[in-house]
Amino acid sequence: MRTIFKNLAAAVVLVTAVSLAPAGVSAFTGEEGLPMAGPRFNRMSTELGLSAQQQQDIKAILRKDGAQFLPLLKQFMAERRALRALIQADALDEAAIRAQSAKVAAIQADLAVQRARVGQEVRKLLTPEQTLKLKEFQAGMDGKRNRMLSRAIRRIERDK
Repeated sequence: MRTIFKNLAAAVVLVTAVSLAPAGVSAFTGEEGLPMAGPRFNRMSTELGLSAQQQQDIKAILRKDGAQFLPLLKQFMAERRALRALIQADALDEAAIRAQSAKVAAIQADLAVQRARVGQEVRKLLTPEQTLKLKEFQAGMDGKRNRMLSRAIRRIERDK
């Protein structure tokens, strides 16, 4: 019974991580594409050594693009809730789950494109050294996600 529970928990972690990975964090956007603010922005500013002018310019970009993120984010959250409800329903409706998953994926794609646009605008403001530091930070975040997924996969394979 314990092994079944561990496998189920690992599978849930894996599915959740994989489904949210495309909407993951980039260096200058927060969870699910929300513009980064507060301590996260301050930390990144310090790590990259941003000037006061760069900080101001980046915040202006994030404010401007936040207006485009918000409707997409609200739609994403609503569609994810609907998908969760279908997954947790008493009766399995595979077609409905697939259709709802496609809706979620389309919104994730829109969010990813928007994050890429913001990232392009922000990177134009950085020096070559800051861009390198940003890439290193992003690689570190990708590594953390990959390690988490790898652990979940190993656990599932080990407990087969």
